[in-house]
Amino acid sequence: MATEGGHSITHLSVKQTQEKQLSLTIDEHSFKLPELPFELILEILLRVPVNSLIRFKSVCKSWQTMISNPQFVKKHLNLVIMDDTFKSWRIIVRYPHHELKSYSLDSLCHEPYGFAAVDLDYPSKTMPRDMKIVGSCNGLVCIYFRELIDTFYIWNPSTRETHFLSAFEKKHIGGTSFGFGYDSSNDDYKVVRVYYVGDQLEVEVYSLRKDSWRRIGDFPSILTRYYVGVGKLLGGSILWIATNPSNNSSLITALDLSEETYREIPQPNYESRITYLSLIVLKGCLCIVCEDAYFSFHLWAMNEFGIKESWTKLTTLPYLPGHAPFQYPEPMWCFKDGVILVNINGVFGIYDHVEHTLKYPLLHGTLPFYQAHIYVESLVSPNAFTKGPADLNQ
Repeated sequence: MATEGGHSITHLSVKQTQEKQLSLTIDEHSFKLPELPFELILEILLRVPVNSLIRFKSVCKSWQTMISNPQFVKKHLNLVIMDDTFKSWRIIVRYPHHELKSYSLDSLCHEPYGFAAVDLDYPSKTMPRDMKIVGSCNGLVCIYFRELIDTFYIWNPSTRETHFLSAFEKKHIGGTSFGFGYDSSNDDYKVVRVYYVGDQLEVEVYSLRKDSWRRIGDFPSILTRYYVGVGKLLGGSILWIATNPSNNSSLITALDLSEETYREIPQPNYESRITYLSLIVLKGCLCIVCEDAYFSFHLWAMNEFGIKESWTKLTTLPYLPGHAPFQYPEPMWCFKDGVILVNINGVFGIYDHVEHTLKYPLLHGTLPFYQAHIYVESLVSPNAFTKGPADLNQ
């Protein structure tokens, strides 16, 4: 039998035939993508981060339709909010000269601090206006510009979609406050504007679904004049620290976005004379930071909304040596290991309420900021609320 290179020709031909058959097998079967069930593809995509889902819309028409579906958007948002790793939570920071940056929460607690900061190219960035972050809800951020004609828009920093609000009649304003939140009963996002007309505090509410402003009942308490501030969102209510007109005492006023009615929220039984109150929301819980006469800052949390007996004192933040008395700490996020992210008049602080230590992370290339606000990455579109609901299985 003839040989070639020490091998028999018959043996080589058999081997070549086997390799050819194997090659055909690989070409026809091994590289053919499996056809996954729709339900499995859906469950996988629901757990993919927003920035990846935006890219995945270009994979095929069916994926683009699925990811854009309102039911998918809601399911994805619910999973993100329930995820206790806070990977999709970010903080938007307003710096001087109308500069906005976005940081992941994780980057503010681990060195190098804020290294992965993102410069946000938001609408009307180049316009010389007095800009303010009104609030955020479900990944949407409400921005306000104050000029001859007041301008609001609702913006998703993750998808870069924007909806400018319809104009309202300009009135003389002696002091204004705003709020932004979600009305779950009507599947609607609303912007609240509180303003003085003479001595009366009038209130207008904008409905994203109707794209219009409407007067509601006047504000029942007093807000500080000539101060442009924002109310805090908790669930379906906007809350303010206000003043009781009958005795000038401090109170918490809540506006229910669904019913558009007001109620007073009871305060805790403070342990000493209080000289300052600030309202915040930490991880879905109403909280108060109060300063006593001894320059200590106490953090109280209401475990059951509206129930006075559920107030508990979480911790005491010490007076900050070397800082002016007006520099009050604003807790922004509580982490599992006892660490609290604090805004101290435009500077981030990391306070460990177990070890009672405070440090100031130096963020890359930043100055003291004007505002900071927590938001979650989502696919929610500010332009999707004039359309009817769609079926995800279609």
